[in-house]
Amino acid sequence: MPTLTIKCDKPVVGVPLDEYQDLLDTLEILSDPTLKRDVEKARKEFRERQTVSWEKFKKEFLSEA
Repeated sequence: MPTLTIKCDKPVVGVPLDEYQDLLDTLEILSDPTLKRDVEKARKEFRERQTVSWEKFKKEFLSEA
């Protein structure tokens, strides 16, 4: 594993670029009240098994495209 030495007065954290982008995406969602509410609603529906089959989804939503 490569080692990087940095002389700095402040703590530094190294994170792979893809993980950093994921963190930024998460922050964007959590900072938008509408998106956050939609995600929370979807998670609740999933936990309560309020889902639709793929076939029903395709009929209802993909036919509109």
